[in-house]
Amino acid sequence: MLTWFLNPWMLLGGLAVASPILIHLLNKRRFKIVQWAAMDFLFEADKKNRRRVQLENFILLMLRCLAMLLLALMLARPFLPSSVTAAMRQSQKVERVIMIDDSLSQRVINDSQSSLDIARESVTQLVTQLANSTDTEDWLTVMLTSDTSQFLIDNQPLTPTTLTGHLQTIEDIKYSDQAADYSEALAGMKAHLSGDHNYGRVAYLYSDLRKRDWLLGNAGEDGNSDVDSAAPNKIVQSFSESLLGTFVVDTAGPNDQNLTITSIRADGLLVANKVINFIVEVANFGDTTVADLKVLLQVGESQPHYKTVASLAPQEKQDLVFTWVFNAAEMERGLLDFEQEKTSTRDYRIMAQIDRQSLSGDGLKLDQLSEDSTRLLAASVIDGIPVLLVDGDPSATSERSETHYLRSLEVLGTGLTMTAATISDLETASLSDFEVIFLCNVDEVSADRTAALKQWVTSGGSLVLMPGNRVRATTFNDTFFNQGEGLSPVKLVSIAGDPTMAKWTNFEVAPQVHPALQVMIDSDASSLGNVDVFSWWTSEFGADVDMQSVEVPLRLSDADNSIAMLDRRISDGRVIVFTIPGDGDWTMWPSSPTFAPVMVDLISYLAGSNNAESSIQLGGSVKVPVDLSAFENRVSVRDPENEKMETVAKPLNPEKAQSVLYQAEFDNFSKRGFYDIELTRHSGETQNVLVATNYDSRESQLKRLSETVLEKKFFGDKAQVVTTAGLLGQTIDGGNSEIWMTILIVLMIILGAEQFLGWFWGRKR
Repeated sequence: MLTWFLNPWMLLGGLAVASPILIHLLNKRRFKIVQWAAMDFLFEADKKNRRRVQLENFILLMLRCLAMLLLALMLARPFLPSSVTAAMRQSQKVERVIMIDDSLSQRVINDSQSSLDIARESVTQLVTQLANSTDTEDWLTVMLTSDTSQFLIDNQPLTPTTLTGHLQTIEDIKYSDQAADYSEALAGMKAHLSGDHNYGRVAYLYSDLRKRDWLLGNAGEDGNSDVDSAAPNKIVQSFSESLLGTFVVDTAGPNDQNLTITSIRADGLLVANKVINFIVEVANFGDTTVADLKVLLQVGESQPHYKTVASLAPQEKQDLVFTWVFNAAEMERGLLDFEQEKTSTRDYRIMAQIDRQSLSGDGLKLDQLSEDSTRLLAASVIDGIPVLLVDGDPSATSERSETHYLRSLEVLGTGLTMTAATISDLETASLSDFEVIFLCNVDEVSADRTAALKQWVTSGGSLVLMPGNRVRATTFNDTFFNQGEGLSPVKLVSIAGDPTMAKWTNFEVAPQVHPALQVMIDSDASSLGNVDVFSWWTSEFGADVDMQSVEVPLRLSDADNSIAMLDRRISDGRVIVFTIPGDGDWTMWPSSPTFAPVMVDLISYLAGSNNAESSIQLGGSVKVPVDLSAFENRVSVRDPENEKMETVAKPLNPEKAQSVLYQAEFDNFSKRGFYDIELTRHSGETQNVLVATNYDSRESQLKRLSETVLEKKFFGDKAQVVTTAGLLGQTIDGGNSEIWMTILIVLMIILGAEQFLGWFWGRKR
C-alpha cells in the first residue's frame, strides 16, 4: 500500500493525531479536586447535561484528530492506481509529449541501425502499447528538435483506430541534417507543456546524449554548471517538476569516434590564370591517433588530387593545402557597352573528402559519421577582377591620360580586367558589374549617381579616389565629403608641394603595414620610401568621422606628415583615398617599379574583401545584391533536388525612392548540396550564382555525457534516463489519480466544522 503514496515518509506525520488527545489529558491534570459542600448542588444540576457535554467534547476531539491525520495524508500525496480507478470511473486523459532528435549525429550506426532508426522503432512500440492499453486515455504529441514550432502530431487521441495514421507519421520522420539546438528545442517543448490543461502529461526525450548538445560552453566536464536557466538540462529540470513523468531515452551506443572535414576555403580571390590555394581542414574528434589518412580535393569533373596526413592525434586539426590553376575563359567585350557583362565568370563545384578506403578494416571504426567526411565549396571563378577606370581628364595621348598607368596593369598573371570610361559613361554604368572603381581626377558626379555609388560601396563595392590638378576642392568636397556624410572621410584643402619639382617629399609607411603594401615591404622595405612626391592635396578629417573605421597606411615626410593614402570601411565595402593623382604630373610613383605591384595588390585586397561567402551552414540564409539598372527584380533558385523557388528583390534603402540597388534574400537552405541562384538581365540573358551548403561541424563531435554526469542527477530528481529497451517497462508513479486536492478540501471543511461547533456549543454552556 505504501506504493500508493508519492511521499510515503510523510505518513509519519500521522503521529500528530495524538496531539489533541495529549492536550486534552494535560488540560485535565491542571485542576485539583477540592471537596466543597456547596458544589453538591451544582453537581446535581450538572448531571442532567454531562452526557451531552461529553459527547460534544468527544466529537470536537475526533475532528481535531482527523484534521491532523488528513494533513499528514495530504503531504504524503496519495493516489489511486489506474487499475483501481478503472472500475470506478472512465480512465483519466494523459498527453504523451515526445521529442525526437533528428539532427545529423542521429545517423551514427549502432548494431546495424542508426540512432534515428532506433528512436523510430522505440516510439512505434511505445505508442502501440499505449493505444492498446485501457489503463489511461492517451493523447499523443510528437515534435522534432529541428523545429518545435510545428508539431508532427499535435495532441491527437491515441486509440487503435488512430494508431495506423500515427505510426505512418512516425515512420516518415527523416534526418534534418542540421545541428540540434537543445536550448531552443526544449524551450519550445517547455512552452507547450506549460500551457493550460486539466489533464496529466508525460514527456519523452529521444536523444543520443552528445556533450555538445547538453553542455553549454561554460559547463564543466562533470556536467555541473551554474549557468542560466537556458541550459538544456536546466530546462528539463524545470518542466519535469510539474509532469507525471519525464523520460530521457538514450538512442545511441558507445560509438563516438569520428573524423571530419571541418572547412574548405580559398586563399584569396578566385581568378583565372593564377595559382589558387585551397585550404582543407581535417579534424580527429576521437581518442585514437590516425595514421596515413588520405584526403582528396576534386574540382568539377576533373581527376581528384590527394594529400596524406601522416599522423592526426586525438582532438587535433590539420590544414592541407591543395593548389589549382583555373584556365581563363575566352570572352568578347564591347568597348563601353554597359548592358553586357564586363567579365566572364564560371562556377565550379568543389569537394573535399576523406578517402574512406584509407580507413579500411578497423580503421572505419574511427569514423562513425561518414556524412561529415565530405565538404563542399561553390567557387565562382572570374576571368579577371573587373575594374572600372573613370578618367576625369582624358587625353588623346595615352601617356597623358589619368588612367594610363592603371590600364597597363591588365597583363597576363595579374587577373585584372580593366574598363576605361568617362564621367558621362559612369552615369549609365552598371555598378554591380565591377569589383573596384577608380575615380581619377574626378571632382563631380550627379547626385543620383553619387547616391548609387554610396549604396554600391555599402553593399560591398570598393571605390578608389585619386584627385589631381583638374579637381576643384569645393566641388570635390560637396560631392564626396558632403559635410562628413559622404564617401570620403576627409575634405580637400589645397595643393601643397613644389610644382617645379625642385623639392620633394617621400612616402612613410605606417608601422602596421597595410595588406596592399605588405608584399612590397617584405621584398624591399625601403622601396616606397625612395618614391619622390612633388605635389599633393592637403586634407582634413571631418569632425564626425568614425576614426575606428579609418586607417592611414601611407603618409608623406613633409612637415605636417600629410596623408598620402587612407582606407575607410563603410559597411561591407571600402573607400581608398589618395591625395596624389594616378598620372605622373605630381610624383614619380607611376613610373616607379613599386607602383604596379602595389596597385595589383591593392585591387586584389579590395576585391578579395568583397567576396560573398559561397559556402553556408545548413539552415542558413543567402542575400544576393541585385542592381535594377541591369537585372530584373525577380530572382529564382534551384535547390540540390532541382526544386525551384522564387523571390522578389527588395530595396536596400526603402527610404530612397530612386535607389537601384536591391537585395534578394532566401531563407533556410535546409538541404545539403549546391544551390543555383539565377538573375535575369533586362536583355533576357541570365547570370548564375552558385552556393554550397554544408553540415554544421559541431555535429561531428560525438562524445557523450559520461555515466558520472548522469549519476549526479543531471536532469533532476524527476527525470529518468532509460534505454529504449527499458522504456516499455516504466510506469507512471501517481498516474492522474492523485487525491491530495480532495483531501485538502475535506481538511478545510473539517477545520471549519470544528471551529463552528466549538463556538456554538461553548456559547450554550
